[in-house]
Amino acid sequence: MPRTSIDLPFYDGKTRFLEWYWDAAGEMPARDAYGRLDADGRAAVLASAKYWADLERGKRVNDSRINEEHDDPLILAIKGDVHRFTTFHAGYDTWIVCDYYRKQKKKLDKIGKTSIKRTLRYMADYFQRVKEGTYYERA
Repeated sequence: MPRTSIDLPFYDGKTRFLEWYWDAAGEMPARDAYGRLDADGRAAVLASAKYWADLERGKRVNDSRINEEHDDPLILAIKGDVHRFTTFHAGYDTWIVCDYYRKQKKKLDKIGKTSIKRTLRYMADYFQRVKEGTYYERA
């Protein structure tokens, strides 16, 4: 299904704006994965996204909802039960939600590490296309 800029927003909070990553082929992998979750999974992820997007600056993040997956560059995971959605800071108050993986073990496993690597590639792609002016035009 072709995507448009209308599909980009995930959640517009009091302090942060979360939007889906849009790849060069016009796909939104994390958005599609979110859509495939059952209602309880979507609700759990959305609750964590809302919590984080509305959290006042300077307040400590609850690591049962948001987890640091990679420190340099910073990649966070929005958590909802076993579901993880990776995200990176795009500047200002915008965070890009890129990829999905299902948490299998207590520690970051091979599936999670692969998702982080994919997110790093998506991040590089995002910033390159923004620099070129080819990512998308905001309305």
